[in-house]
Formats: sequence, C-alpha cells, structure tokens
Amino acid sequence: MVHVSVRKVQATNMFFSSWVLVFLAVGIITEEWAELKLEPKKPRISHSPWICCTPVWPEGGLEVIRNMLIFVLNLSFLHNLFLGFEFTYMIPQTKHILVMTACLAFLTGILLLCALLLYQQMISQGESVYYSSYKITWIIFTAYLSVFFLIVSGFLSLLQHKQSVVNSASLTTMPKSARESQVMEQSGASIKVISLPASTAMPHSIVRVHSAQTKEDAPERPQVQARHVTWAL
Repeated sequence: MVHVSVRKVQATNMFFSSWVLVFLAVGIITEEWAELKLEPKKPRISHSPWICCTPVWPEGGLEVIRNMLIFVLNLSFLHNLFLGFEFTYMIPQTKHILVMTACLAFLTGILLLCALLLYQQMISQGESVYYSSYKITWIIFTAYLSVFFLIVSGFLSLLQHKQSVVNSASLTTMPKSARESQVMEQSGASIKVISLPASTAMPHSIVRVHSAQTKEDAPERPQVQARHVTWAL
C-alpha cells in the first residue's frame, strides 16, 4: 500500500510540474501580458516582459524581469526533468534527491513570484509617465497559478521524502520475522520453510534396499568367476 501511495504522489507531482512548463510556454508565445492605453482616443497596445524593445517602455527595467523569467524557465525544465527521472527510476529516490527537488520547486516558485510582482509594480509606476491606463490580461493569472503549482510540487516532494523515511524506520525497528512476513504479504506468496535437525539418521528403507542389493550382488560374482574357470578347464 505504501508503494502505491508513493506512486500516486509522484504522478501528481509530475502533473503539476508539467502544467507549469505549459503555462510558461504559453506566456512566451503570447505577447498580451498587459494592455496599455496611451491616449483616450487611441487603441490599446499589448505588452509583455519577453519583448526585447518597445518604444513605450524603457529597456533597463524590463531586462531584469526578462532575465528572471529565463532563469525560472530553465529551473522549471530542470525540476520537471528530475521528477521524470525519479518516476521512471532512472535515478535513485534517495532523501537527498527528494530534498533537492523540493528546494528546486520552492526556489522556482519564489523567483517567478518576485518577477511577477516586479512587473506589476513597474506597470503601476509607469501609468502616469508613459501611458494613461493599463489592464492586466489572463496570462498574469496563469503565471500566478504556476507559482501555486510549484509550491504544491515542493510540498509533494517533501511528503514523498517523509513517507520514505517513515517506511525505512518501520522496517528497521520491525523484528526480522515480522519483516519477512510483511514482505511475503506484499509479494502475495507464502513459503513454508521446514528446518531439519543437524544430525538425522538415514531412513531405514534406504538402508534395507542397499543391504538387499549387496546381498543379491554378492553371490553373483562367484558364479560368474566359476563359469570362467570351467571354460578354462
């Protein structure tokens, strides 16, 4: 039962981590993170922190946010790769690997949250300088949802680490006979071991057969020898 629950935790962790990559990829493709309105009579223009150069926004402030988002994308891909290796047993599921994946998820989520808050702060500061009003689109909300998924993924890795520690502790403190019976119950097979004494006498039936064979063979040899002697004479 513990093995099944761990696999469920791993599958859920992979699900959340994969959706984080999907949301980040959609954020790169979509350029409508915010809609800026320069003048009341002019149409709105779309803006994204992934855009390299824009005539409305100064480049110095966006470069920091862009670098943070690139770093978040790389960390998220690395985190998902580690989870895939754990799920397919390509790397051992030790406590160091589980703690590292949890810390990686928390670090990625915190960096993404800082980048989103910094982007919204810069948009609000430039409202009266570069444009008259702005409107946040649904991409920002998916980015915050990615932060939530990363935090949940980190807690799932810690939960998996806790289950592995409890399982190993229960196996070490359990008596040997109980551990063997638990292994037999998990494997679904029952094996009965019958221990014999060290010095056991040979069964009488075997001794009798052997003595009978020797008695029957004993007279045959002189008869064969006598026959050879008669022919020689």
